Amino acid sequence: MTGFATRESPEFREAVELLEEGARDGAYSAAVLLAGRGEEAAWERSAGYARPASLFDIASVTKPLTAALFFLLSQEGHLSPGDPVSAVLPFSSPDPRVREITFLHLLSHTSGLPAYLPLYEKVMVGDKGAGKPIFGTAEGHDRILAEVLSLPLSYAPGTAWEYSDLGYMLLGRAIEAAGFRSLDRMLKAKVSAPLGMRDTCYLPLSSLSECETGQIVPTGWSEARQREKAGEVDDENAAAMGGVAGHAGVFSTARDLFLFAREVVRARKGEGRILSRSSAVAMTTRISAPPGCPRTAGFDTPTFGRDGGSQSGTLAPSSAVGHLGYTGCSLWIDPDREITVVLLTNRVVHGSGNRKLSALRPRIHDAVWKGMGT
Repeated sequence: MTGFATRESPEFREAVELLEEGARDGAYSAAVLLAGRGEEAAWERSAGYARPASLFDIASVTKPLTAALFFLLSQEGHLSPGDPVSAVLPFSSPDPRVREITFLHLLSHTSGLPAYLPLYEKVMVGDKGAGKPIFGTAEGHDRILAEVLSLPLSYAPGTAWEYSDLGYMLLGRAIEAAGFRSLDRMLKAKVSAPLGMRDTCYLPLSSLSECETGQIVPTGWSEARQREKAGEVDDENAAAMGGVAGHAGVFSTARDLFLFAREVVRARKGEGRILSRSSAVAMTTRISAPPGCPRTAGFDTPTFGRDGGSQSGTLAPSSAVGHLGYTGCSLWIDPDREITVVLLTNRVVHGSGNRKLSALRPRIHDAVWKGMGT
C-alpha cells in the first residue's frame, strides 16, 4: 500500500479546519480523518492529541466486521443468511416468534429484538449475589446472552426494523458457536491478519494488565466501573461480557478501517482476498423487506432524520454504505466511485451527552466528499 499524504492539500483545507475546530470546541479531544479512493489512501489528518496511528474504540463500527465474519463462515458452508438462529442457539423466550428469527434478520436489524437494554446492570447485581465479580468474565458474558435469549420481541421478525445492539450480541454468539472459536480469535485469523489490519483487535478485559495503552485513545469515566476507560471497551454491556461481543468491542485505526473498506470494494468486483463477490454485494445492498428499511446485511445507508440531515453529509451518494459508532467513530464507503471516508473520534470523553459531533460530522463529511471530487 502506498504512503499516506499528511501534507497540506488545498482540496482538503476545509476538512482540516473543521476537524481542528471540533477539537477546540469540545466535540472530542482526539480525532483522525482519512480519505481514500480505490487502492490508494489519498489523505489523512489528525487533530487534538491523536496521531495517525492512534487506536480508537470504534464501538458499533464493530458491527460490519461481525457481519464480515458471518459471511466468511457462510462462504465455508457453516451458516446461511436464511437459516434460523435457533438452529445454532437454543431459545428460552416466552415469545414463540423468536424461532422465526433468521441470520439476515439479525444482520439487518429486523429481528424484533429491542434496540438496547442496560443488561450489564443485571450482571452487577449478580456480582453481589455471587459474592465474587462476574462483570467482565465468561459468566458475565453468558448471563447477558441468557437475558437476550429470554426476551419477548417488539414485533414479528422481518415486519419492521429497529437498530438493535441486542441482535448483534446474539449474532456474535451464534458466530462463535458455528465457528468453534471466540470472536476475538476469529477476527484476528479471518479478517485482521489476512487484510494486514495489524492494529485491529478486541481488547478483552482479562488482558488489560498486558496492554500498552499509550497508543489507545481514552473514552472517559465509567460510573459502572468507577474508573477511566483507557484500553478497555466503552460500552458497558460489552464490558460486562468481557470486552468481546458482536455489537461492540473492537479497537482499530483509520488506516486499518480503510483496508477493510478496500476489501469490500474489491470484493464487489470479484477481486476480494477474503470476501466473495456475493458476500460483498449482500453487505452493500439494501434489503428488500420490510419496505423502506435503510439497512444492508451489515451496514447502514444515508438516511435523513427529523432534522433533515444525514451523518454521512448532504453530498454522500445514495449508493453509499457506512456505520456510526457511539464513541464518535464512523466509516462510509461509496462503492461505485470506490471512495472511503473514515472519521475516528472520542466524543464521549466529554460525557455521553456530548452531542457537538452530530452537527459537525456531516460538515466534515461534505468537505471530504468535495475534496474527493464528488
